[in-house]
Amino acid sequence: MKAAVQYGPRDLRVEEVDEPVCGPDEVKVQIAYCGLCGTDPEIYEGTFGLMKTEGWPKGPKIEGHEATGTIVEVGRETRQGYQAGQRVAMNFRASCGACYYCRNKMEHFCEYAAMASGAFAEYAVYKEGAIFPLPEDMSFETASLLEPLSVALHIVDLSDLRSGGSVAILGAGPIGLLALQVAVTSGAARVLVSEPVAEKRALAERLGADATVDPVSGDLAAAAAEMTQGRGFDAVIDASGNMRAAAQALAVAGRGATIVLGAVYPADAELGVRPFDLYARELTLRGCWISPYSFTRSLDLLAKLDVEPLISEIIPLDEIQRAFESHKQGRAIKILIKP
Repeated sequence: MKAAVQYGPRDLRVEEVDEPVCGPDEVKVQIAYCGLCGTDPEIYEGTFGLMKTEGWPKGPKIEGHEATGTIVEVGRETRQGYQAGQRVAMNFRASCGACYYCRNKMEHFCEYAAMASGAFAEYAVYKEGAIFPLPEDMSFETASLLEPLSVALHIVDLSDLRSGGSVAILGAGPIGLLALQVAVTSGAARVLVSEPVAEKRALAERLGADATVDPVSGDLAAAAAEMTQGRGFDAVIDASGNMRAAAQALAVAGRGATIVLGAVYPADAELGVRPFDLYARELTLRGCWISPYSFTRSLDLLAKLDVEPLISEIIPLDEIQRAFESHKQGRAIKILIKP
């Protein structure tokens, strides 16, 4: 089969490799689309923080994890009745169900999670628990947003946003725009989106933001004060991965607010936080690690959201290098790779 194989930093080769073998408890899928995640360019460059941790697999390796496709083979020990020809979306990891974390409502920290074989390829294999059948009326393109939507849903869950509450979302990339729609669907009464790219601000307004601001040329603090009568927001989500924005998230949070840093940051970056500020405003500061128990809810929610405008480009697998170049320019939102 054809696959994009990463041998090292900036060494990505589209080449013929053996098809992955479907194990007895696995499902083999012919990939329709695989989204380019914000972590993929960092992996391509060799700068992703997790690459420095113990257990990160060495190259050559096939990346890609936001995928949809059609089942072509089902392992003999699977139990859910999946069949060849079914249209599905997939989680890139399956938890074991037996370790300490899985038994304590933290499957995303599973000590023995099984990873998929990589979806920047024509075929990939997944554990049965990572397979999600698609509704007949849902396109592969729409379903390719399932994994990032699951992350956005988890971020909003962590924010403790209540119906009628206010939220500021910093960054209008895929996660920020999906979190915006989840927040609006969840009943947020006032939503501000901070984003330096004009086209992304316009899309945020189209998708439900009450106001947008350019954090570079505009005044985020003034916009926040105007929208909240000077009180600050009930919830603040940074989906940008920018350290300046992370600091701004603390500044626009109101008393009793929850701030969620819902992005990937440089591994060596530090955020200056004054404990007195957390004390005086009773702030909660949280991180977000992927999306536990979120795929089923996200699949049900996906049909009610407007995600097609987030898809900027569809690029053939043969031209995957162009996808990384487009992402680097900063104007694309979600790029799909088509094998």
